Amino acid sequence: MKLSRVAIFCLAPVALSFTALPAPALAQAPSSYERAILEGLDSATRREVQQRATAGNTVSGVVATKLLNNYQHAGPRTPGAAVTVVAVDFVRGAVVLREAPDTLVLERFDTATLNILRP
Repeated sequence: MKLSRVAIFCLAPVALSFTALPAPALAQAPSSYERAILEGLDSATRREVQQRATAGNTVSGVVATKLLNNYQHAGPRTPGAAVTVVAVDFVRGAVVLREAPDTLVLERFDTATLNILRP
């Protein structure tokens, strides 16, 4: 009798953890913000973003990654620095990147292709 109580006591949390797991990345429709982003992209870029926005990746996350990759391809201002996207303004075609805790960089980009524009 005691052994069965111990077994239930030990296995109950494990069984409950399986019921509390989130559903695997379900195909979710993009939000209205993400649909607006997609509508502004050219067809090739839109297709690439939509193909990569699966398995839990969001449209805005894929766009941020593409902007980071294009920034690295264009030649970063400080090579070797860890860069993160802070803000994206599609109206002005500008992205703010953080290269250090106290260093922000403003870069212009083409809103249709997400390519970094340099003079």
